[in-house]
Amino acid sequence: MDFLLGTSVLACLGSILYPAIRYLKPLPRAGAVGPTRLTREELDKLDKERFVIVAVSGKRVLVFLNPAQEIVALDAKCTHEGCTVQYLPSETVIWCACHNARYDLDGRVVSGPAPRPLPKYAAERQEDGGILIVADRSQNG
Repeated sequence: MDFLLGTSVLACLGSILYPAIRYLKPLPRAGAVGPTRLTREELDKLDKERFVIVAVSGKRVLVFLNPAQEIVALDAKCTHEGCTVQYLPSETVIWCACHNARYDLDGRVVSGPAPRPLPKYAAERQEDGGILIVADRSQNG
């Protein structure tokens, strides 16, 4: 009985402490480093939904086609509290659902609590129709 009670107390403490420790010291980012090529499924989703979120060097990157049909790649992490943003083609804005922050298509803050623009990534269409996202962020202009 003492063993079961002791095990239960340890399990309870572990379930409380583990999330706190993970929050304070997150795991290292996994993922390939360097340029990332969109998969066939991601390209299909981009064609269908007008945007896709992909992992590039362990970070979420929003890739979309702007109204001029140019490929744009921005960090998908809102600069306010880190929620994932999404592209709203009907309103031509990037929107964070958490606190209603809005960015223009260049990643600049339009409204809401976001303190900084979204960092840009270099994106280019390949000769075979594929899309390549470069992991090193470029500077916002």
